[in-house]
Amino acid sequence: MLPTAWTRAFQERPLAWLTFIAAAPRLVAAFFSGGYYAHDDHFLVIEAAQSWVDGADYNLWLPWNQPAPARPTGHMMVYPGLHFLLFKLCGLLGFTEPGAKMVLVRLLHAAWSLVTVRVGYRIARHLAGPEVAWRCGLFLALYFFMPFLSVRNLIEMVSVPLLMLCAWHLLRAPAVGGLKPYVWAGLFAGLALNIRFQTVFFTAGAGAALLLQRSWRQAFAFGAGTLLPPLVLQGTIDLIIWGRPFVELLEYVGYNADNTTTYGVLPWYNYLLLLAGILIPPFSLAVMFGFAKAWRTGAHWTGVLLFIVAHSLVPNKQERFLLPVVPLFLVLGYCAWEQFRLASPWWQRHPGLWKGTLTWTWSLNMLLLIPLTVSYSKHERVAAMGILRATPGVKGIVIEDTEEFDAPMAPRSYWGEWRTQHVQYTDTTVALTDVLNTYPAEGRANTILFIGEEHLAERVARAERAMGPLHVVGKAYPGLLDRVMHFLNPVNRNAVIVIMGGAAVGGPADAANKGAP
Repeated sequence: MLPTAWTRAFQERPLAWLTFIAAAPRLVAAFFSGGYYAHDDHFLVIEAAQSWVDGADYNLWLPWNQPAPARPTGHMMVYPGLHFLLFKLCGLLGFTEPGAKMVLVRLLHAAWSLVTVRVGYRIARHLAGPEVAWRCGLFLALYFFMPFLSVRNLIEMVSVPLLMLCAWHLLRAPAVGGLKPYVWAGLFAGLALNIRFQTVFFTAGAGAALLLQRSWRQAFAFGAGTLLPPLVLQGTIDLIIWGRPFVELLEYVGYNADNTTTYGVLPWYNYLLLLAGILIPPFSLAVMFGFAKAWRTGAHWTGVLLFIVAHSLVPNKQERFLLPVVPLFLVLGYCAWEQFRLASPWWQRHPGLWKGTLTWTWSLNMLLLIPLTVSYSKHERVAAMGILRATPGVKGIVIEDTEEFDAPMAPRSYWGEWRTQHVQYTDTTVALTDVLNTYPAEGRANTILFIGEEHLAERVARAERAMGPLHVVGKAYPGLLDRVMHFLNPVNRNAVIVIMGGAAVGGPADAANKGAP
């Protein structure tokens, strides 16, 4: 009777069960998947917001902290601004421990990501019925990369629920009737623009589809809804900060237009390979085939297509850039594939082939899901700041990377210090003494972080000639994820950080990073 009871429960409340299933790994990731995934999801969000709360402006985004003439830096302020308000509230409540605050941030993002699962299920049910919707919802809930990325401060992932909501209102608009669904779709598209401006390609594709259908009133309602959030949010914020609206937005667009090749160039088909890979072949090929067959689905399909095409034409390609449309691509492609498969005599004669495909997909997916959900990204950098936070007497730091000549930025929000000297030293042709002498003598850096242990004795001797005798304060070690990524591709940095301080710096910290955030 138990299997029957469970089946009945799933059938009666599928959305509630999907939400529960999706929440479980996201909750685990919120507590155990610390750190940050990429530069942007920490330094352009967390560092900015926390520095503002602490009365600093570490990246000089605000005009009153810039040397004249001040100019915008091209950063959309809505998402960092929300974190500023959150951290300000935390400070007022006395909730200031950096690691604990980041758990709260990840929990909020985990809850937000559940919208993707719930709306994705509704879209799939509308397109292909409850059984397909249930299976599609399970993929959205448990695809191996979703929980890990859902708790990160990636604007690409934060914009996903908004695009899903936009697509849902566009899909149901003909049945609902009137212009209200198109206005709602536009509002969600406009909110997504405030988070990740490149979602404009999705919005443009959806709007173009409405125009091609000669749905003039619907297109106008969608466009009006889209314009409202940027006018109210981004326009008002820039007006308050700069005295004129949309200056950051214009600078952002201009910067990206001028730097299409600055951060690397990849072939046009790179994102097709990415989709084929992360959705796990051969299942991914079925989804891609299904997406191609779903071209009559509606304006939201055109939005996804234009988003992928536009990003494929831009030379600079990073994997995370495609994330805003990956869940919707999966929903549309999977639903269309299942409709094709169930209507195909050939597939009906070979049911074992598809069953084997799903067995392989779910087996590999679960093998990847479990370790990734508890992976701590950039652990050594965060842990190093935790050691500094627990160490008295640190006046300033030197980030020494004379091995690979690319000193990483220190995530100082975990340290809580913004005004101490922060020196990056990578060039041994210039004496460290000369580098330090370019900074004011007051608060001279007395602590050094060696990135990597290669040739450490030689590097320590060089540092001691400039800073005096040094002793080991602690070591910060890479996490499992960073070690695996380095094994798969040595380009990914994987280095122990050795923290050494002068005589005034406190005694050795716990080398095992116990208590580090």
